Amino acid sequence: MRCKLALTAVLLLNACALESDGPPRDCAVAKAEFWDCFDEFQSAGFEAMWYGCVPHSEPKIFEGSFGTDFEWSQFFENRQPSPEEAFPEDYSPPNLAFKQGVVPPASSRGNARLWAIRFVGREETCRLFPEIPPTFFVEKILDKELIWEVKGYPTYSFE
Repeated sequence: MRCKLALTAVLLLNACALESDGPPRDCAVAKAEFWDCFDEFQSAGFEAMWYGCVPHSEPKIFEGSFGTDFEWSQFFENRQPSPEEAFPEDYSPPNLAFKQGVVPPASSRGNARLWAIRFVGREETCRLFPEIPPTFFVEKILDKELIWEVKGYPTYSFE
């Protein structure tokens, strides 16, 4: 019995060691501490790193559209771009990351898709790396609907 109790205590302490009070709220501090934080959380996966190292909002409801194609996914908040607008060459729109257990809208082999989506999630409150598009972290999908599907990479049809 003592052995079981000791083992349980060790497992609980290890679990607590992986938990964090969250990232620093101050953007300059978060940026300065990011790589140490990343090293601490990387073995626990992207989700643990995001919650522990990236300053973010409280959960809220977001609406927009989610585009998918070969090695590509982007989020367009409060709008539904046409196929031509969904593949910008001069900038990268934000992207979505999905909490473990949340299934993203389905992609299609050979086709690009745009989904209307409404979800509960969090957004970055600091841009730690301005050259990387911002990420919205999806915690629960409330609604999704396929808006359009066109021929995707590498032979876009936009029709």
